[in-house]
Formats: sequence, C-alpha cells, structure tokens
Amino acid sequence: MNVTVKLTGTLVARTGTHEARVAVPDDATVADVVDELAEQHGPQVRAGVLDGQRLRSDTVVVRETFDSTETLSTYSSLESGDTVRFQLNV
Repeated sequence: MNVTVKLTGTLVARTGTHEARVAVPDDATVADVVDELAEQHGPQVRAGVLDGQRLRSDTVVVRETFDSTETLSTYSSLESGDTVRFQLNV
C-alpha cells in the first residue's frame, strides 16, 4: 500500500525531506513508515522522529483526512492512501 508522508518545521531539517510517498505492507504501522523513509532518505530520518522505538517527546504524527485529523502513535495502523503528517508538538 502507499502512504503519503509530510514533515513540517524543523523536522524537515532533522530528516532531510519534507514530503514523500512510501510503499509499505498492508498491515503497516507508523513505525514501518519511518523505517521506509529511513531506507529512502537515510538514518537521520529515524533519529529525527524516533527515540528508540517511540516517537520523540517533541514529535506528533497525525492522519489527515478531508474533514479531520487523528493523532497517531508509533504502533498505529495505517490504510492505503493515508496521508500522515509529522510535526513538532507545540
């Protein structure tokens, strides 16, 4: 399945990318998306958004839909066509 990923603010500098489309297995989680981003853009992606196996304390991931957003965790499941935004927790 394909997932669109957006990164904002200083996460762009931390990770080296601001938007990507990644292919992940059908049962993928946010952690799987981070792993695929790291494969495509380098290990700084993982360090930029994760602290071990968890999101960094200053990082939030949200699923964007036409009319709402939903906050996700590292182990949240994703669906094909999802758009997820990584942002700093302000």
